[in-house]
Amino acid sequence: MDSMRKQFDQDLLLDGRYQTLSPLNHGSFGMVFLAKNVKTDATVAIKCIIKSSGSETCPTAIAVDDRSEELEIHSHLGSHPNIVSLLDTFETEHHTYLVIEFCPNGDLYEAIRLNRGPLETEHVRDFMMQLISAVEFMHAKGVYHRDIKPENIFLTQSGSMKLGDFGLATRDKWSTEYAVGSDRYMAPEQFQETSYTQGYSPAAADIWAIGICLLNVLFSRNPFATPTQSDPIFDDFVMDRQSLFDVFPTMSQDTFNVLMHCLALDPAKRSLDAVRSALKSVVSFTTDDDAMDDFCIEDRDPVRATLNREPLRTPSITSPTIDNGGCFPWAKALRETSQKHGRQLSVIPDNESYTEDLFPEEKETGKSWFTSTDPDSTSLNSTIESSLGMSYKSANNSAELIGHASSRPVPISASVPIKSSRALASIYGNMDENFSKSWSDLWEEDEEE
Repeated sequence: MDSMRKQFDQDLLLDGRYQTLSPLNHGSFGMVFLAKNVKTDATVAIKCIIKSSGSETCPTAIAVDDRSEELEIHSHLGSHPNIVSLLDTFETEHHTYLVIEFCPNGDLYEAIRLNRGPLETEHVRDFMMQLISAVEFMHAKGVYHRDIKPENIFLTQSGSMKLGDFGLATRDKWSTEYAVGSDRYMAPEQFQETSYTQGYSPAAADIWAIGICLLNVLFSRNPFATPTQSDPIFDDFVMDRQSLFDVFPTMSQDTFNVLMHCLALDPAKRSLDAVRSALKSVVSFTTDDDAMDDFCIEDRDPVRATLNREPLRTPSITSPTIDNGGCFPWAKALRETSQKHGRQLSVIPDNESYTEDLFPEEKETGKSWFTSTDPDSTSLNSTIESSLGMSYKSANNSAELIGHASSRPVPISASVPIKSSRALASIYGNMDENFSKSWSDLWEEDEEE
């Protein structure tokens, strides 16, 4: 069994009953693989964790030792239809094995990558309600995940979701452990310590991550690279919440209402009850026609993690570098910037749609920016390391440098304050909301007078 430290061994019998079948995911600390219980003929997933006390050196940053709370947290949570169940556990001198429920449709990341995620309004609503149910149950048990993201949301054959991977979970209601999780899904107060913060609420951080996951499902990309004002998109969001419509032009007002309960900058204003209520009121998540999907309706082979998985694309623009003279070298930047056929994402709102492919294919068949080998091959550097505290660093995944002057909303003098347009939900009577007035309404009133 010690050979499992470096490579997968097929048809190996573990603990006298689990026959190894194929790898599902592989991280530098160990792996997750498919196995069959020869006594019950049930298919399971087994997470193999390398102990830090093993004879071979294991870096502290990625080692899991006896202090890991994952096993304890699984045992404490018990059973819930939307949380991956722990079925069994055993250990050897060098490894700890967690036998967990197998979800044949893989994770949400792979579903989004393969265009098999939920798209229809009712599918999206049901999916998000299940995620909220899992998080609500977890919080009621005093457990906080801290790493909710598509890679840790697993899909069953029936289309239901299950939240898993509790390697970074905590039972502390208030935490001072910063930068724990994956940076694109962290709440601002969770990402880094500042002079005016003294810890954060892991429960509120989980609710923030739910909002980011909703945007992933709807648009296949993240809104921010990092939840800090060094990210121009997040900086604009802090100044004006409506700037999300610049990043996601087809987002509906109903979706925006949901996000305002998830992505509230004040953690105390984030509420699972409010998110659930807003989700129930959604008539349409986007302004596009309702797309049909094949979300978890086909019988497929087990979905494995792809090679070198990247975070979902983030339309953030790298901050420009200023030279010693205090000005930006525009000519040099233009010379060094390669021309692209698709338009760049603009910080100025317009009526054009953002058409860049999430996973553009290269000329060589079967290759793309996220994999250099057969896309069906097993991952050797999977994002499963994030369960041990290794968050993605957006600097390594940034788009090429684009000169950019940060924008700010410019007030128009003598303008009349106008509320944002009504959500479809209020038009259909799902929620109470006053009518807003447009300029055309004001003109009509003048004519009547």
